[in-house]
Amino acid sequence: MSGMQTCLYVGEVVHRRLAPVSHELRYRVYNFFADVDELPDLARRLKLFSYNRFNLFSIDDRKHGPGDGTPIHEFVWSLVRAAGKGDTVKRIFMFCYPRVLGYVFNPLTVYYGVDASDRLCLMIYEVNNTFGERHSYVIPVDESGTQSCDKKFYVSPFNPVEGHYEFRLQPPGDNLKLAITLATEQGPRLTAWFSGKQLPLTDANLLRSFFSLPLMPLKIIGGIHWEAIRLWIKGMRLVKRPPPLEPAISISKSANDLPGSAP
Repeated sequence: MSGMQTCLYVGEVVHRRLAPVSHELRYRVYNFFADVDELPDLARRLKLFSYNRFNLFSIDDRKHGPGDGTPIHEFVWSLVRAAGKGDTVKRIFMFCYPRVLGYVFNPLTVYYGVDASDRLCLMIYEVNNTFGERHSYVIPVDESGTQSCDKKFYVSPFNPVEGHYEFRLQPPGDNLKLAITLATEQGPRLTAWFSGKQLPLTDANLLRSFFSLPLMPLKIIGGIHWEAIRLWIKGMRLVKRPPPLEPAISISKSANDLPGSAP
């Protein structure tokens, strides 16, 4: 199995805090990788997956975009047009954790915008925090395979809204790799990456995924709070949460949209 297509990616997520204290966590996960325009058809094809309905696995419009039930495909295509890529991007794939028995927490949903030849043109990074807030970074892709933008959204309660993100990506195929680093004027603060292998999105593979990692969303949200306790013990202290930025969307003009970056 290869190429840009709806599938599962099974692999490992690693979070490594570099400063001011050292800390690392890693865990096994599985992710949906699906064409946003095919979600209703996918629900009809699979017995264990539903779209906007309860099932063993599901995806819900209310857990993405503005959170008001706007269809996912409608929201992300509006961002593509706002970024000036409406004539270039032909398909959009979402990379996310599915709801399991009605529950999910997605720290990050990534949307891959590709042209007619499956070349990456645009990335959308939809970030959630544990306070129910969400922000989307919309960034063009160039031949460098890297991206960067200023941080504008409060995520970890131990980090202020400062610095910038650096993204390293490759076109999804038999494997998917994505890495994100948060850096400030003092240097890199933390880095996270996912590396996984592609599997066909079938009922059989969904069932195997469920039994290999039962109730994965509870593990993720529980792990977030447990790691926060460990960081507190190591001396990290909470940073006051500012009001969320409105609108909750940042659209970059170039792949590396930072002061001093080459155009």
